[in-house]
Amino acid sequence: MPYPPHSTRSAIDLWRVLALALAAATLLPSCTPQEEPRVEPEVALADGAHPRLRAHSAEFERRVYRVTDRVHVAVGFGLANSIMIEGDDAVIIVDTLGSVESAREANAAFRDISTKPVAAIIYTHNHADHVFGGRGFVPEGGVAVYAHETTSTLIDRVVGVLRPIISRRSARMFGTALPKQGPDALVNAGIGPFLELAQGAGTPSLIRPNRTFRDRLEVDVAGVRLELVHAPGETDDQLFVWLPQERVLLPGDNIYKAFPNLYTIRGTPNRDVMGWVRSLDAMRALRPQHLVPSHTRPISGEEKVMEILTSYRDGIQYVHDQTIRGINRGFTPDELVQRIKLPPQLAEHPYLEEFYGTVEWSVRAIFSGYLGWFGGDAAQLSPTAPDERARGYVALAGGFDALLEHARQANQSERYAWAAELASHLLRLSPDHEEARQIQARAARALGRRSKSPNGRNYYLSRALELEGRTTFEDTPVGESVRPLIATIPIGNFIAAMPSHLDAEKAGDRQLSVGFRFPDVDEAYTLELRRGVLEFRSGFPPEPDIGIRAESQVWRDVVTGFRNPAVAFASGDIEVDGSTVDLIRFLAFFDSE
Repeated sequence: MPYPPHSTRSAIDLWRVLALALAAATLLPSCTPQEEPRVEPEVALADGAHPRLRAHSAEFERRVYRVTDRVHVAVGFGLANSIMIEGDDAVIIVDTLGSVESAREANAAFRDISTKPVAAIIYTHNHADHVFGGRGFVPEGGVAVYAHETTSTLIDRVVGVLRPIISRRSARMFGTALPKQGPDALVNAGIGPFLELAQGAGTPSLIRPNRTFRDRLEVDVAGVRLELVHAPGETDDQLFVWLPQERVLLPGDNIYKAFPNLYTIRGTPNRDVMGWVRSLDAMRALRPQHLVPSHTRPISGEEKVMEILTSYRDGIQYVHDQTIRGINRGFTPDELVQRIKLPPQLAEHPYLEEFYGTVEWSVRAIFSGYLGWFGGDAAQLSPTAPDERARGYVALAGGFDALLEHARQANQSERYAWAAELASHLLRLSPDHEEARQIQARAARALGRRSKSPNGRNYYLSRALELEGRTTFEDTPVGESVRPLIATIPIGNFIAAMPSHLDAEKAGDRQLSVGFRFPDVDEAYTLELRRGVLEFRSGFPPEPDIGIRAESQVWRDVVTGFRNPAVAFASGDIEVDGSTVDLIRFLAFFDSE
């Protein structure tokens, strides 16, 4: 193709220059430092919560909604919803809530509508608030349970490498230590009124999936035609349920009345954001008449449902695309979160208010998912160690007391994020300094009370309580109510989790082979210690230094604290072939969790 005339090329080049200049003016950092935005004055939040967050609690009024003659949804009984589909001679339960107690209450409400037996349970995904109430609906078990083929394995991750830290962060995020009354009490959990187990009043149970599929499954249960479709989003095992005759869509956790948790601050593997968008597009292609999420209220009317589905997927894609655009222009995560905001038509949408996830956390997660931890600044490749950085801040301020005064002034001028950051350096050097702790506690409380996201609010307020010495989130013993659930977790999970709890310094140069036999389940495993590295393998080693033989439940009880290991050894319930002294030394190499 021949080139255009010179004058035309010049016009095109000029247009490109102008376009780039406009983009730079929009995206490039300002030449002057930006001040931290002022937050609402404290008097406006006298009740301790963002007014929009408090109003959002109306979404979780406890009641059962009729969607169609066949479909009813229980909202407000726990963090998640439970959905009943009535068939000809039985009912189907989609998601069973997070505890036996909450499930019993929802089931009693359903029984006012239908007394037909439960023919099947469907899990939309593996999260505890959807699967741990099973025996509240079917006490004896023995029912068909449909789920994605990976759901059972993902449930078993409750005993895994990150359980201690995830437990602590989840406790902060869901506000388990917040007071029952007063300005810092729990308002709601964003997608439900509260998390049952986090409130300490719930008993978990699990009826395991026994009807699984990979991509798609069409079934007829009690005369109801169901289509189960794998739809990754908030979790990789997420599915949606489609009732074609009723035109009812059950999307699981891929949509709810809040900005989605593209990242959750309790910690999570990277979530495939564009996979989430594709799953929503698959739902839109069905043109549902009714939308029944597993959190928040149902919606009816094809036009309304389609508008919500479209806006939701657009909100996710907008944040994804603009983050990628900024990444390709060289912006760091800290710069991107200052620039990427939803456009007005999406920011003002009732299903995209930041009542759960936030745009800021999502931008950071998308950046990390594509590029990893390195933000691009060479100074971050091997950054100054935290203690040295703290000493540097103190020196720049003119001494510890001077930095303390700056932190005081930041709080007084309502620059709470800056006050918290300055106090963190002071506490790095003097962890028990009472005023520094109080400064950071005040800043955290102010930030929490102004947070529209309950996840952020609860985390900030929980941190304030910790700093004030009013609560702790150290790892706590497993409660008796969890024991039946633990009994269902494969024994291999407990052995496989041990390498990540090894204290390599304690182990030193020791080399040791330990074999485990569990005759009741006909399973055997090997742990081989090699100078600070512990290898896990299936099967019993040919010539172990130590051999352990026990019933699987005995070992579960020992490692979860229900049974004293010395008593188990003395009674012969754990048989040891080899040196008992070496075994005791070996077990001492591990963290208490």
